[in-house]
Amino acid sequence: MLDALEPWGFETLARHNDKSIPGSPERAVSRSVIEDTGNRLWLVERLSGKQVLARTAISENIQQLHDSGMDWLLPYQKAAGGEFIAEIMGFPWQLSSFYESDELPRPEYIYDAERGMALAGFVASIRKHSKGRQFSDTGCSFTLIDYSKKLTETISQRNPEVYKRLEPMCARLFPAMEKFSSLPLAFCHGDFHPLNILWKGKEIGAVIDWEFSGMRPEIYDVANMMGCVAFENPAALGEGLIPAFIEGLYELTDITDESYEALPFFIPALRFAWLSEWLRKKDDEMLQMELDYMELLLSFTG
Repeated sequence: MLDALEPWGFETLARHNDKSIPGSPERAVSRSVIEDTGNRLWLVERLSGKQVLARTAISENIQQLHDSGMDWLLPYQKAAGGEFIAEIMGFPWQLSSFYESDELPRPEYIYDAERGMALAGFVASIRKHSKGRQFSDTGCSFTLIDYSKKLTETISQRNPEVYKRLEPMCARLFPAMEKFSSLPLAFCHGDFHPLNILWKGKEIGAVIDWEFSGMRPEIYDVANMMGCVAFENPAALGEGLIPAFIEGLYELTDITDESYEALPFFIPALRFAWLSEWLRKKDDEMLQMELDYMELLLSFTG
C-alpha cells in the first residue's frame, strides 16, 4: 500500500492510535497521528470532497499569517506538487504537525489570569499580522443577523416550546444585531475558545480549527471567547481569565470603542450558533442550559 506520508516526501515509522487528537472530529472524515522516520509527529486528515475548496483557502490564509511571522500556527504541509491537499487512493488528505499539549483543567482554568493575558496576546497578534493583507475566501462568510433570523424561523416551526422562550430574547437582540454590520472588520479565527487552544502550561502552544475563519466584525473572536468561558461558570465574567483578557485587549490592541459597546449584545448573539448545535444533536439538557445562559447574558444589557 502507498505510504500515507509519501505525497509529502516523508516515510512512515509508526502510527500512534494511543494519542488523543484535539479539536472537533467532525472537521474531517478521519484523523490519524503518524510518526515519520525522522521522529516527527504528523496529523493526517482525510477530507470530504466538498471540503477541498474551503480547506485550500484556509491553508493559504494560515500560511500567509505564518510567513508574516505570526506564532501559534500549525501550517498545512505542501505536497510534492506544491498543493496543500494531496490525493491518496482517490481521496483528499491534508498533513500538519501534531502538537502535544497539556490538558486544560476544567473548569478551574476560568480563574487563571495568565491564560487571559495569553489569549489577548493571540488576538493582538492576529490583528497585527493580518492587517492590510488580502485573504482567500474560505466560503464561510455569513451575516450573524441573517443566520439567527433563519434559525429562529426554523425553530418557530419545529420547536414551538423552544421558540416561546427564544422569542422575547430575539425582540431584544435583533435590533442590536442589525447594527453589527457597521462595526470595523478584522480577520478572525471564527471559533476562538479555550478548547481550540493547545496549551503549554498557561501559555498558548498553538491554535487549531480555523474552519470558520474570515473577515468578521473585529469583536467577533473576543465575544466568542468570553461567551464560551462564562458558559463554564458565569462568575468568570467578574474574576480571573476574562477580566485579564479584557485588560490585555485594551493594552495590546486598537479595538474601537464602538466595538466594545456592542460586546454585551454580541456575546449572546453568538450563542445562536451553539443553540443550533444542541438542536442538531437533540441534546435537550444543553439546549435548556443555553437558553438559560442567553437569558442571563441579556439581563446584563439593562
